[in-house]
Amino acid sequence: MQNYKKLIGSISIVTFSYAASRGLGFFREVLLAKWVGVTQFADTLDLAFIIPDFLFYLSAGGYLAITLIPLISSKKEEELNEYFLSLLYGLSIVFVTFALIIYSFRNKFAGFLGVESIDYFNEIFTPIIFSQVFFFIGAILMSYQYLREKFIYTAFAPVVYNASIILFGWINSSTPENTVRGFAIGTLIGSIVGHLLLQIIGASKSGLKFNVTSPKFKYVKEYLFVSFPLVVGQSIAVVDEQLYRIFGSILSAGSVASFRYARRIALLPVGVIAQAIGVASYPLLAKLFKNNDLEELNLLVRKQLVYLFTVNGIIMVFCILNSKFLIELIYERGAFSTQDTLRVSNIFSIIAFAIVPWSINQILTRSFYIQKKFWFPVASGSTITFTSVLFLILTGSKTAEQYAIVITFSLFLYSLILLYTVKFGETKVFNKSMGMDLYKSSLVLLFIYLLLSQFLTNAGFMGALMSLLIIFLISYASIHLLKFKYINITKRK
Repeated sequence: MQNYKKLIGSISIVTFSYAASRGLGFFREVLLAKWVGVTQFADTLDLAFIIPDFLFYLSAGGYLAITLIPLISSKKEEELNEYFLSLLYGLSIVFVTFALIIYSFRNKFAGFLGVESIDYFNEIFTPIIFSQVFFFIGAILMSYQYLREKFIYTAFAPVVYNASIILFGWINSSTPENTVRGFAIGTLIGSIVGHLLLQIIGASKSGLKFNVTSPKFKYVKEYLFVSFPLVVGQSIAVVDEQLYRIFGSILSAGSVASFRYARRIALLPVGVIAQAIGVASYPLLAKLFKNNDLEELNLLVRKQLVYLFTVNGIIMVFCILNSKFLIELIYERGAFSTQDTLRVSNIFSIIAFAIVPWSINQILTRSFYIQKKFWFPVASGSTITFTSVLFLILTGSKTAEQYAIVITFSLFLYSLILLYTVKFGETKVFNKSMGMDLYKSSLVLLFIYLLLSQFLTNAGFMGALMSLLIIFLISYASIHLLKFKYINITKRK
């Protein structure tokens, strides 16, 4: 019981920080839509992020905590400081070197991505690529704070980062071209302040004693060996964004930006709810597995999966039913026209289906990682990625909607494979009771969609408000009446 109380507290803190971060990041996207719209400049900004984002995803984005926390937690307290600093300095050298190599090939990247102006692309690309260095160092420092169960400074990092982008974008918002320049500069400044300086302070207050020491590259080799499967398997996590950017560059102007705007909204519930639960619960999942408390572990994972499937499934239905209204409400102002709204809402109504697989994958992948079973998610994810790429090439799809369908389907397929194969010991996570809960939840979601789609689809503000109320009432009543095994909202005495 104590574990669950502590878990709820951790989830609350992480959820709050994620909500603040996502909210500010979302406001950033709203301003981008207002100041830049669906233009070639928005596409250039998106294309300039392809390599840096991919670099960050493969190194720092979430997986540092997955790999570093088990490594540093296994060390004795008296040797932890020296070990961590050695790892910090060694990995930083590796990453800085890698970033410099990537930067030297910027012209080739510009040519490969088919940008309209190589000089303008390089101007945007330069501050963005070097911002990833500070992201990486900050992610390492964050892992130390997570180990000490300190979240305050890590929570402020994305807030400072997004605030910096907004500030410099606003300062330079005279034209769409200059706005994008401001966003790029803000990215660099925000990463330095939020993800480097702030995390140095946070790590220091968490007990890390900084001193000059020579990095021992055997520790770096250890990290790289452990993280390699995750790096390879990360392809499925970014196929929806990175591949679309690459393939989308051959489409009409604004296609990449349209997908970006739609995807940002879909990822909000994933980041605020699913990712927060995944991050906060990971240490507990690892602890239960280490202590061989497999019955409790199975119960916790099943509850999380059914909860995320149901809650974010409800959000998914709401988004699909009100896609046009949501895009209009959030983006349609300034340079973002009514035609842009129709274009983005069509994509959003498709990519919203991916909210569910994105959500449950936060728990499914971690269920493999705590067992150090890295290669199965790698193999299945890489296979699906390769198949998706091949399909896109062979079919010669030309519309953003077609890309969104392929991406969503690949994510669902990946989730199903993980769901039916993950197990702890000899016991599979997916059992008959869980299957019945997911079946009941699916029926409720289908019923809500069929009911409301008849008269409330894209019906404006009142339609959205009515659909939200009806969805909540039906969902709440269904959970009570259908007696879900792994969802209990009844107050216990």
